[in-house]
Amino acid sequence: MHPGAVAWFKASARELIARVDGYLELLAAHGVECRRLESSDPGRILYEDAYQVVVAAEERPGA
Repeated sequence: MHPGAVAWFKASARELIARVDGYLELLAAHGVECRRLESSDPGRILYEDAYQVVVAAEERPGA
């Protein structure tokens, strides 16, 4: 287990990504702050399968 690890869908997981906006709307309706992010370099990969990667976000200078 890695504290601070984050899961990202791969760009090829189009069917799963298509559901994200609906989940964001549901969370917002219940007052849960959230946002959708996209990145070509999310961090150091800890786990990967056909649909997602789990990464340790890397500290970036000035971030």
